[in-house]
Amino acid sequence: MEKTKPKLEWDKKYSVDIMEIDNQHKRMFATINELIGAIDDNTLKENLDGVINQLYQYKKYHFAVEEKYFKEFNYEETGEHIAEHKMFGERIDAIRKEFAGDSLKLAFELVDYLEDWLIEHIMTVDQKYKECFKSHGLK
Repeated sequence: MEKTKPKLEWDKKYSVDIMEIDNQHKRMFATINELIGAIDDNTLKENLDGVINQLYQYKKYHFAVEEKYFKEFNYEETGEHIAEHKMFGERIDAIRKEFAGDSLKLAFELVDYLEDWLIEHIMTVDQKYKECFKSHGLK
């Protein structure tokens, strides 16, 4: 069987040069790849709920870490960044509701959205806090 799509690969260009956050981003890549793997291996029924749970845990934990640093470092673009986090959560909820009856469509929609959002978010929005965080001693 032909694979659905290539898995995401971490690249140095995605790095914000802060190990804690890069590791969290890498975990998100791995979660998306688990979802792609479940589609490819026809194991969605067994794995979809677990992957979605991982997404929610990631969202809760990772966003809390970033937002803690925003507050601690008085980051200038806190409001805009938190709004992005909120929109992410709302979109994931909307996808789950819209495709609740069709695991395959739900999985494809999630993969498409997550890949696009994650890459775009890391490459643009997260890069903006890089210097602020580093100037406060994060490595």
